[in-house]
Amino acid sequence: MEPTLQLTLVRHGETEWMELGRLHGRLDSPLSVTGRRHAERTAARLRGEAFNALFTSPKGRAMQTALILGDALGLAPAPLDGLREMDFGWSEGKPLKRYDPDGSGARLFRPLVRLAMGFTAERVSEFAARIREAIATMQAQYPHGRLLVVTHWGVISMLMALLLDGDADRWRDYGPWVACSISELHATDGVWRIIRLNDHLHLQEERPT
Repeated sequence: MEPTLQLTLVRHGETEWMELGRLHGRLDSPLSVTGRRHAERTAARLRGEAFNALFTSPKGRAMQTALILGDALGLAPAPLDGLREMDFGWSEGKPLKRYDPDGSGARLFRPLVRLAMGFTAERVSEFAARIREAIATMQAQYPHGRLLVVTHWGVISMLMALLLDGDADRWRDYGPWVACSISELHATDGVWRIIRLNDHLHLQEERPT
């Protein structure tokens, strides 16, 4: 049977903060030179594919990426607030190697990170609720379409958990997602399946011969 809805998910390009190893969340940082180059490579990879619409997180790093893709595909990016990254609270802007909110940072700082996340970060239930709302908004507008979505690591992980498992608590099981990687999900009769996952072969730099 033909899929009723197709989602092609692109993580935004590499940013200046990513190159410095800092956490974004609700904070922002512009694409780096590498990030812009990779967005252009992603646009070239997707050129020729047909999409009904291009949705994007309203964060600057995602909008920059979406504008590059949209220019190549003839689509105007439509910002959707529900697609913004999770709010990591106090941890944002800080070095990931010390304060990674997933608990993988420096052991000395892990109790502090857990405490700060508990009091200052967006709750997983709240994060999942707005992602569900974003999915519903896109489905309502294009129930049988093929949609390109530019968003963030956490959002892609939560989308996977909600659509494939129906379990928001599994969102950390998905990833990692390379900046400007492409993942694709198709729904048939309400059942989602993975078509491609974290595809980033198009980002490989050409080596001089």
